[in-house]
Amino acid sequence: MNYTEFMNAMLCEIRGQVDAQVRTELYTVTKNNGTRRTGILFKQEDSNLAPTIYLEEFYQKYLKGQQVPDLADSICSIYQEIRVKKTCDCQNLFDFNHVKEHIVYKLIRRDANEELLKKIPYEPFLDLAVVYYIQIDNTRFGSAAIQIRNEHLRYWRVEKEEIRRLAEKNTPRIYPVQIRQIVRFMYVATNEQCSLGAAVMRYPDFREKVRGMIRGDFYILPSSIHEVIILPKSKGIAKEELDAMIQDINHTQVDTEEVLSDHAYLYERGLGKIQMAF
Repeated sequence: MNYTEFMNAMLCEIRGQVDAQVRTELYTVTKNNGTRRTGILFKQEDSNLAPTIYLEEFYQKYLKGQQVPDLADSICSIYQEIRVKKTCDCQNLFDFNHVKEHIVYKLIRRDANEELLKKIPYEPFLDLAVVYYIQIDNTRFGSAAIQIRNEHLRYWRVEKEEIRRLAEKNTPRIYPVQIRQIVRFMYVATNEQCSLGAAVMRYPDFREKVRGMIRGDFYILPSSIHEVIILPKSKGIAKEELDAMIQDINHTQVDTEEVLSDHAYLYERGLGKIQMAF
């Protein structure tokens, strides 16, 4: 069956497995880089939170031979683990004093998210955009977060600069940087959760940590929204070769939703900042 038929078959199968007080429906959302994803939305009668489990990876399993009932069982098991057993006090989200300690940032590609960026506060950074969100919860299946939009700022009566200041303070605290060596002279940098970890390249302590591992200038390769690769400029790899490497990874190993950039960045100690590699 094609993907549309598969989605409807999964919905029917799951409806036969969940409790009567849980409403399920297909839900499509536009995600990072303009990608559209469809999943099963689970809405409990006693909760105003509705988790969505996306179906793309399950369709790939179906194409490899797994049966719809077994895949539906897997989704229902995930739902039982992540289901919200209490109602979220949404009024807290309108209380700036309540949310301000949970405001963080991530990096996204600027040219692939132009429509989104018209609706949200952001800060240009290289060829990227720093965007802000409220972190609510993390599980091994994903995270619950709310994108901060322009209307939030109007309701809270705060300026973008205040959101930026809070995110700059909170993000390194909530998502500490982690750098590990993968091969000689090459390192990968992310956060301890390994989620949206490319943002660590903006942390105040990021450059200090890298300086303890690499002497001199270094390249930063944006391998995805979740991590970056670091290698010394002294290795003499041409910028064109680095860009080609990044683009090949983006096209063959990274989902479209998780692509960050096609270009390498360079940190020069003399300038004390990250810039596009030219």
